[in-house]
Amino acid sequence: MALPPIQISLTNFEQLEILRDEIETRTEELKETEKQIRAALYDKARIEYLRSQHPIFQQLEEPPALAQLDQYQAYRDALSEAIGRMRESLKALEAETRGQQAPPGTQAPPARPGMPPPAAGRRAAKFDDFDAFKNARGPGR
Repeated sequence: MALPPIQISLTNFEQLEILRDEIETRTEELKETEKQIRAALYDKARIEYLRSQHPIFQQLEEPPALAQLDQYQAYRDALSEAIGRMRESLKALEAETRGQQAPPGTQAPPARPGMPPPAAGRRAAKFDDFDAFKNARGPGR
C-alpha cells in the first residue's frame, strides 16, 4: 500500500517570517555586491587617471575585478528586483494579516533538516556581554 505524499503548506505568518529573513539577507548581499562594484570602478578610474598622467602607466594591467563587473552589475540588478518583489509581497501579506494573531508555534518557521534554525525577530548577539560571561563562569574564576 502506497503512503500518501507528504505535503507542507506555509501559513501567512510563516510566509511573513520567511520574507523578512530573506529581505534582510538579500539586502546585506546587495550591499556587499555594491561594495565590490565600487571597488572595481575605483580601480578602473585610478588606472585611467594614472595612464593620463604619464606613458609609463600604460603598462598597468586592468584589475581582475573589472572582468567580472558585468556579472556584478547583473547580479545587483537581480537582487534589487528580488528585494522589491519580496517587499511588495510582504506589504500584501501584512495587510492581509493585519489584526490577526499568529497561532502558537508559528512565530518562527520550523528548522529544516540539516540547516540551522532561522532567526526569529531580532537576532541575538553572537557573544554575551562581559558581565553575563563573568557570571556564567561562576565566582573565583
